[in-house]
Amino acid sequence: MIQRTQKAVRNAKARTGFKFLFAAAMLIELSGCASSADPSAMTIAPQASEKAFPQNLLHAMCVRNVTGGEETNPLWASKVDNKGFQAALGTSLDNAALTASADNCSYPIDVNLLGLSQPAIGFDMTVTSHVNYKVYDKTGQPYLLQTVDAPFTATVSDAFVGVERLKLANEGAIRESIKQFFDKLRETTPK
Repeated sequence: MIQRTQKAVRNAKARTGFKFLFAAAMLIELSGCASSADPSAMTIAPQASEKAFPQNLLHAMCVRNVTGGEETNPLWASKVDNKGFQAALGTSLDNAALTASADNCSYPIDVNLLGLSQPAIGFDMTVTSHVNYKVYDKTGQPYLLQTVDAPFTATVSDAFVGVERLKLANEGAIRESIKQFFDKLRETTPK
């Protein structure tokens, strides 16, 4: 009788152990690995706007520096790196007909990604990007200094897996930041 009880206890422990391992394996599978934000997903398409860009900005701008980005650790959380941000902003400038030829950049842009406010967990994940944009004129003097705080929310319907949802929220926050920066460019005419 005692042997049967001891065997039943061992079997119960084994089943509990297997259930724990199965649950842990499922969590790892569902969590996936974090990946960097995709530059094409952070790019804004040409926008219809009532207000056009100032004429002297057309074909006269370039991205000079992007700083503050972070590389993504696949075991942690998705981030936005400098190279990806620069590619997204550069393509967005191209799409808006603002990019200068290689040797004719009159209005260089320096960008500092101050940070991403990211949730640790959640069903709907809202990320807010904090980005400082500096645009210089032909004489090298800053003519536009703008800090943009841009939130974006990715929901479970956008992506079931949490790390993918966070990546989508990062990309949306940067895309929204670039959009707000472009709106400010439309309002400011350089000398």
